[in-house]
Amino acid sequence: MRVIRSVFSAFLLLLLGPLLLFAALMLHTETRIPIPSDAEPVALERLVYKSRRFEAAVTSVRLEQVSAEGADPLIARWVFTGSNNDGQVHRLEMQIRLLDDTGKQISWFVAKHPLAAGAREQVFSVPMKVKADLWKKAAKVRIFADWIT
Repeated sequence: MRVIRSVFSAFLLLLLGPLLLFAALMLHTETRIPIPSDAEPVALERLVYKSRRFEAAVTSVRLEQVSAEGADPLIARWVFTGSNNDGQVHRLEMQIRLLDDTGKQISWFVAKHPLAAGAREQVFSVPMKVKADLWKKAAKVRIFADWIT
């Protein structure tokens, strides 16, 4: 019985050890903004990953409508601008969560992008396809940036 416990403990350590090491390599940041006017950039705060040696940040977003006005579903792109003065690439998972006026989530969109080493004003986007009635209810957007190194 003691041997089984030792083997099981060693197995768990080997299995979970790397997960614990890699868990520290991810940072979750978020911010909330009102729904931006079409094509006008909005400055973003708090979507920053930094240390003493580098700073990587998502600095602005603008909403570009792709579908015609009044289309159902509405098709658009959330276009982000980011910078990274680090010597390595940072992978980003960007999440857009549409919120109604009570703060309840009504829709959600996600995309993954690399933020290149030394990038200045790198542009990347998150596609959105949402029903017109849900879009009319949207009052704010909650933006998540999960930084994976």
